[in-house]
Amino acid sequence: EITAGKFGMGDDDDPDASPRHTLFLSDYKIGKYPVTNTEFSRFIAAKGYLQKKWWCKAGWNLRQREKWERPRFWKDDRLNAPNQPVVGISWFEAMAYCRWMASQTGTSVELPSEAQWEKAARGRKGRIYPWGNHFAADWANCREGEQRVMSTTPVGIYLKGKSPYGCLDMAGNVWEWTRSLWG
Repeated sequence: EITAGKFGMGDDDDPDASPRHTLFLSDYKIGKYPVTNTEFSRFIAAKGYLQKKWWCKAGWNLRQREKWERPRFWKDDRLNAPNQPVVGISWFEAMAYCRWMASQTGTSVELPSEAQWEKAARGRKGRIYPWGNHFAADWANCREGEQRVMSTTPVGIYLKGKSPYGCLDMAGNVWEWTRSLWG
């Protein structure tokens, strides 16, 4: 749970994230870590790729044109362990999964906005990294770390890298979708 309040968003030193500014967000919830292959496999098993009702019009048309039936790297042994984050999905697949998951849980499930994701990752004070303002290569799955895994790792194993709200894998491991338009 992310509590309501102001937080510092953006980074004046990054042209893609400037200017730094203060935003107020209401209470919301966000997943503790990225969606796993096990979680996403339930969407596949429920025929989520074959049911138009979970997809927006553009996503459904692209799914049909590209003949998507599962994530792009679903059969890659380096990326498909049950507790690894699902990878190789488009924004449309992520949105369809959220709509399906909402129907399964009876609650609102959606991709976070960029602001929601950033607050969950950086905390109210807008840290540079979830754990603070100094880079710690071994607190996230990244190429600079001593382990140099060079693949995704199971979610939640970098406990020192947790955010002020207890979210894990918000730096390193995989890129994550938001519902916000970029640019």
